[in-house]
Amino acid sequence: MARRGYVQLVNGFYDNDKIRDLVRMGRADSVGVYCMALSLCGDRLTDGFISRRALLSNIGATPEQVRALVDEGMLEEVDEGWIIHNYTVHNRTKEQVLHARADAKERKSKSRHHATVTSMSQRDIAVTSGQTPEHQNTRTPEHQNELSKDNSTPPTPSKPDFDGLLDGLERIYPTNRFDGKTSQARMQLEIEWPKIVKAAGEADPREFLEAKTRAYVGATEERFVKTFSRFIGGELYARNWEKPKPETPRARQVQPVKSRSQQNLEANMAKTWQYMTEEERARYSQGGFNAQQG
Repeated sequence: MARRGYVQLVNGFYDNDKIRDLVRMGRADSVGVYCMALSLCGDRLTDGFISRRALLSNIGATPEQVRALVDEGMLEEVDEGWIIHNYTVHNRTKEQVLHARADAKERKSKSRHHATVTSMSQRDIAVTSGQTPEHQNTRTPEHQNELSKDNSTPPTPSKPDFDGLLDGLERIYPTNRFDGKTSQARMQLEIEWPKIVKAAGEADPREFLEAKTRAYVGATEERFVKTFSRFIGGELYARNWEKPKPETPRARQVQPVKSRSQQNLEANMAKTWQYMTEEERARYSQGGFNAQQG
């Protein structure tokens, strides 16, 4: 059964030195095998391991294609198969994926339970007050949903209202750089949340993240602001961001303007000095050529 998920392939994949080497050697087919291997590992949650049978039979790779990938260091040969180099550095591990799924399942279960309890409580109130069945629920589904939200248990710091948090962060972030509401970025935020709580220390982690985001955006020129997913993934929220202070302009030193005659005089004296003997220079320094000798 196929598992929902994803693996990461950066935009600059085509320009990677190893990929370009393979293409130049006429081994573009090995690049396709590598991409299929990534997909298989992500689907089966193998943390980058791919067995010989899976690579040679399921994907249909040839020994020559595999050897080209091994030679480029993209695959590392191990017992029973290969490991994709640095797979867990750039992709989520099996443990992280299962943890995120468990959290999502728990949230859905709590939501269903709360809706059931709310519905039962409203029926009990209606019966106690003597209302007839046709008067027990006259609210629209939309109104009922709003009531469920209002009566829900307030989120704890460890599991905040991520939707509300992302709404607030979206207002802080440059519009074209905010990707926080994509499924990938949302899941990444949930995975990183324990680190954010730890970085916040005794402060409220939600307020901490909002303050760090606002400081980062304020201290960075808009065209250099990273996407929100990279802000979270790179743990940029753990740094101190300060807006650079504008430099104080220095006062320009105005040199007194010399007259043309003064400039000519100084130029003539400099040239004359070059042709003086040491004795003439000494006499000039003591009072000029007309000074009396002692």
